[in-house]
Amino acid sequence: MPAVLTSPTPGSTFGGSGVTFSWTAGIGVTEYSLELGTNPLSNPGNIYVSPAITTTSVAVTGLPVNGETVYATLKSLINGVWDSRTYTYTAQ
Repeated sequence: MPAVLTSPTPGSTFGGSGVTFSWTAGIGVTEYSLELGTNPLSNPGNIYVSPAITTTSVAVTGLPVNGETVYATLKSLINGVWDSRTYTYTAQ
């Protein structure tokens, strides 16, 4: 079972240009990666891309503050295969 992004609440508006993203551990997940971008298809990580990590949170700075939509793609590595889930937020 892949991880699920829990904070900030999906669909919410960021409180500023720095946010800590947190997620559930999932089941059988060995690594995670988080990508933030303004377009999930053509620019999935144009704001931020984490390396493969084993923690369930990451602090991100430099987020836009212009009211645009930000797409967060949380990837979970399960049995050698990346599972991706995309969530939307609004920049402050």
